[in-house]
Amino acid sequence: MKRRNFARLGSTLLLTATVLIAGCAHKTGANALFPAEAQWSGRLALKVQSTPPQAFSADFELGGGPQQGLLVFFSPLGTTAARLQWAPGVATLAADGETRSFNSLSALALQATGAELPIEALFDWLQGRATDVPGWTADLSALAQGRLQAVRAAGELPRVELRILLQR
Repeated sequence: MKRRNFARLGSTLLLTATVLIAGCAHKTGANALFPAEAQWSGRLALKVQSTPPQAFSADFELGGGPQQGLLVFFSPLGTTAARLQWAPGVATLAADGETRSFNSLSALALQATGAELPIEALFDWLQGRATDVPGWTADLSALAQGRLQAVRAAGELPRVELRILLQR
């Protein structure tokens, strides 16, 4: 009987601790720093068919534009997993307790993913502008429903697939 009560108490404490930790976790990202038309949040998934293949998905908040901005990725509990910030001539990545600097957001993205990403066009795509990028196909047909997909064309290596689900 004592064992069952102890197990029940342990389960209750674990559940309470989980709820308290999740309750304390809150998103403090990019969206307070930029005007409404330059703010997005939701879920992002990126697959890079490199050697070895890379896949990443997380909740995010993005603010700004290709010249200056802030992108914050969140863990499943809502804590900050990574913070990317950029301005002309500098981009920083803060994650895992360390900060790394790069000379541009494109250089940071290349180092982090192993692939060149169409950074400037991405901001156009998020605003509904179908900017053409050689080697890339962007599907904006479901943007009104909060969905955006961009794929690096067949024959371009590495193959890259970007999916964004915007929060409404």
